[in-house]
Amino acid sequence: MFAASTYDEIVRQEREIDSREIVVFLFVRPTKASDREIINEFEYIHYNSGKYCSVYAIGYTNDPDKATNPEYRPVTEVSENKWWFSTKAFVEFKTKLEQQIKWRYSGESEILILQNNPGKSKVLDFSNYVSININSGLRKGYLDSFQVFMESLIRSARGEVTAKEAIRGVRKGKLSIKDAVLSAIEDSKKVPKPIKSILTDRLFYRSANTFL
Repeated sequence: MFAASTYDEIVRQEREIDSREIVVFLFVRPTKASDREIINEFEYIHYNSGKYCSVYAIGYTNDPDKATNPEYRPVTEVSENKWWFSTKAFVEFKTKLEQQIKWRYSGESEILILQNNPGKSKVLDFSNYVSININSGLRKGYLDSFQVFMESLIRSARGEVTAKEAIRGVRKGKLSIKDAVLSAIEDSKKVPKPIKSILTDRLFYRSANTFL
């Protein structure tokens, strides 16, 4: 897991990776108790995500020099390193992303799942992205908890990448982001609602073909 205060930081990190992987953007602002519960999971996600899934916390930095800017405030520690958060950096990031793709930030804790594009000029591939509104999913019973969903998502991401490696090489084909997300939802559902019905709820689930 990485702290990412700018889009360019993510691009630089992903250029160092030479195989296909699932990439996760976490949009979590430390403003409510429910947000703090997610932030408390950052260290576990850091160690759990492994090489098949890069997770980026948007608006955060672990760079002490950058954190001298008064817009940053200390929030947590990950792997014995202090992390700071900037609302300004968060807003600038989500605004830039909204200008690039057909996606609009929900205003709540949200996860956007995409894949990288190793060896290409555009190192991030949004053509099959999926976004999940965590707060909405918890309220409506689509998710049992953030922890259960992330555990399943990371496990599904590893499985998706490993399967592609075994079949034809991860470099040559797209990953099925949708399949990984559906598997994670199925594993963490709190209520016995059909997946097809859940996917029609645009306040919870959005993809590259649907946006608000």
